[in-house]
Amino acid sequence: MNKQRFLYGYIALAYLAMFVYGSSLQAIGTLITRIIAHYNISMAQAGLLPSFVSLGCMAAVFTMAIFVGRINKMILMCASILFLSVSLFLISVAPPFGIILICFALVGIFSATMDMLINSLIADLMPDKVSLGISLLHGMFGLGGLSGPIIFDRLAENLSWTQVYFTLSIIFLFYLIIFSVFVKWQWGLLATRLSNKTQAKIGFSDIVLFLKRKRQILLLLTVFFYGGNQFTMVVWIKRYVETHLNEPDLGAYALSVLWLGIALSRLVVSPGIKAPSSLKICIGNFVSVIALIGGLLSGSALGTVIASFVIGLSSGFTIPLVIALGCEWNKENTALGTMVPFLSLFTSNMVFPPLSGLISDMFGIPWGLALAAVCAIITAALSGILDKNLKSEEM
Repeated sequence: MNKQRFLYGYIALAYLAMFVYGSSLQAIGTLITRIIAHYNISMAQAGLLPSFVSLGCMAAVFTMAIFVGRINKMILMCASILFLSVSLFLISVAPPFGIILICFALVGIFSATMDMLINSLIADLMPDKVSLGISLLHGMFGLGGLSGPIIFDRLAENLSWTQVYFTLSIIFLFYLIIFSVFVKWQWGLLATRLSNKTQAKIGFSDIVLFLKRKRQILLLLTVFFYGGNQFTMVVWIKRYVETHLNEPDLGAYALSVLWLGIALSRLVVSPGIKAPSSLKICIGNFVSVIALIGGLLSGSALGTVIASFVIGLSSGFTIPLVIALGCEWNKENTALGTMVPFLSLFTSNMVFPPLSGLISDMFGIPWGLALAAVCAIITAALSGILDKNLKSEEM
């Protein structure tokens, strides 16, 4: 019984890490207007910040492929948190724009490594409840996303944007101390549960085999276009309300309610609906299309806030369901099942923020946000095809 309690303690720490991580990722969307003013850059240039984060995230996939199976996952977790803290500190120095892009890439490398490891570890420690465990994990990420914009907006009233990033660096360093002490204390128990099998090495041939199955290709395309929807909203919705609708007080809340919807989607909606994951994704993203179009056509801050909430609530479970499917289809190597879908998601984050920023610079920010609706339509179509493909495989 005590061993099980300690195991739950480790899982709780992993959930806490995702909450802090989810909060930290909102710093860009919350502080983007201040960063644009500091560097005197365009929206397209500002869109490079999350793109370089994603460039680093893509590099993290190869880091995972090299080190997983060779170094214990828990040690890799500690290392990734340490270097993430260092990277955030470097951003807080406010170096020249070209250098800060590299710093954001480093944040991407170490935050994505931490993210993928946590997802893989939860799948290893909860093998009979993978979908539920990962949905709850990403629900904690969503709660962090909900809290982040409000917390950072309030911090930025008294601190500069660089001081906010310094505060984030200290928070991750403090978490690392707690996590390291617990892991060292219960090393024997955790090492037993995380056997060599669950820490299998990943080779290029494994990735090729992953890409040979039609259902897994559809899964990757689904999460790629969903990322286009979510990342466009997360980066630009606050600025849209602040600058285009001229409601600066509601900007942070528009982003926060998006994450409130996402959190509820993962914690309540997805576990409560008994339907295939692919069908949930299809219907949810179709609803989000209608909500976003309605919000944009309303031309009001309140309408946009409501639309943001509905978008998060209807489709926020997409990423955890995709990751859970990847792990369920690759139970012998959950790191692979986690890593390849994340690679597709990271690629999406590299493409869509600057693309939507460029569209906003050329035609206006409402058209930049409309790109999210296009991505949601494609996501719904692809997940519908995936659902039909899975049903045909079962026959």
